[in-house]
Amino acid sequence: MGNHTGKKTVVIGLDGTPYSLILKLLQLGICPNISKLLSAGALREMKSTHPAVSSVAWTSFMTGKNPAKHGIFGFMDRIPNTYDMYYPNSKHIQSKPIWDILRNYNKRSVVINVPSTYPALEMNGILIAGFVAIDLARASFPNTIVPALKEMGYKIDVETQLIHESKDKLFDDLFLTLEKRTQAILHFMKSEVWDLFVGIFTETDRLHHFFWEFMESNDQKYGPLFLNYYKTIDASVGKIMENIDNNTTLILLSDHGFCTLRQEIYINHWLKGEGFLNFKTNPPKSLSDIGNGSKAYCLDPGRIYINLKGREPNGCVEPGNDYEQVRNTLITKLAEIKDPATKTNIIDRIHRREEIYQGKFFDRAPDLVIEPKHGYDLKGAIYKESLLGKGVFSGMHTYDDAFVYVNHKNITKQSLEITDVTATILNSFDIPIPGDMDGKNFIKWN
Repeated sequence: MGNHTGKKTVVIGLDGTPYSLILKLLQLGICPNISKLLSAGALREMKSTHPAVSSVAWTSFMTGKNPAKHGIFGFMDRIPNTYDMYYPNSKHIQSKPIWDILRNYNKRSVVINVPSTYPALEMNGILIAGFVAIDLARASFPNTIVPALKEMGYKIDVETQLIHESKDKLFDDLFLTLEKRTQAILHFMKSEVWDLFVGIFTETDRLHHFFWEFMESNDQKYGPLFLNYYKTIDASVGKIMENIDNNTTLILLSDHGFCTLRQEIYINHWLKGEGFLNFKTNPPKSLSDIGNGSKAYCLDPGRIYINLKGREPNGCVEPGNDYEQVRNTLITKLAEIKDPATKTNIIDRIHRREEIYQGKFFDRAPDLVIEPKHGYDLKGAIYKESLLGKGVFSGMHTYDDAFVYVNHKNITKQSLEITDVTATILNSFDIPIPGDMDGKNFIKWN
């Protein structure tokens, strides 16, 4: 089993919790346990990944690498050289997660509820996969932990479809899932031998998607419930703290920020209107209905692929000059999209792929990634009748405004990114950071 008497590191994730919200909650006195931590450490704003979706961000967290190295570019990805889509899972990750790097140094890990770890792969320790995990047995390694999980009534995720019955039912389930998650984290923290312990609360992300605007508008009923939820999260953090000694490195983080969702923006509708995209059938069922002469199409959330000759089955844009011209035209025109109601710009920045990705799987990367202004959620729906819409969500992810806390004061790096956390965890064990890792250690250890 190796030597487990040495350094220990605990990582607690609050999915989608913004730095600005943490500051607000601390100011309101909602999170006394987190507040106590501040005297011993540093709380900082952090950047997510492009795009800022959990599957990409948590994979970058577990590998310390950008998508072109780990191979996950979205919640759904394109099967290369086709218009077909697949849902990436743990088997598609092309880079070692941190617990496999630690394994080479005889370190044992307990990993609970990290998104994109399903199905649970063999590792040195215990893993309970997070979102999207379908079957508890396939979500658990080793299988011997399944009876204990069933006995405690473990919940893999919040049943978000309850929103269609009532907000109250969804809130009840949010609290129940949080209770079960905390129970599992404490159970394995106490009963297992570990060097690295990772526990992620994805419930915060669900809370924000459905109730963010109620918190922002101080809704009489759901505003207090939202704050109460964070009080309960803080209590869970307090219980976790009781099981950690002073020599343990403690890291808290979120994988992206959050803000109020004003409008969903259907980029394929825009591409169609601007003459970049047409379909053989009306309405199209899927991307494979893409018509001749189409120059570009969009996948969630704002990932633009050029319909490139030799890469896409029906590609017509020539590589080289033609390709660059189409990209430049798209950048210019996309930047001009305005919200009809406010006459303000919807797009913040548009990234060319070579500016944000580098690695072995670069050729799978989207050609452009659009970063919207806060409030505008870019969607890759194939067919919509209009540019704007709104679904059941009241909150959306942001690339900026994620947070990280470490129980050490000396943060040396100026602008932090989620991949830096991975390097810092390795450094907390005095383990060299692999040369191909994008993250950099950001703590000067005392």
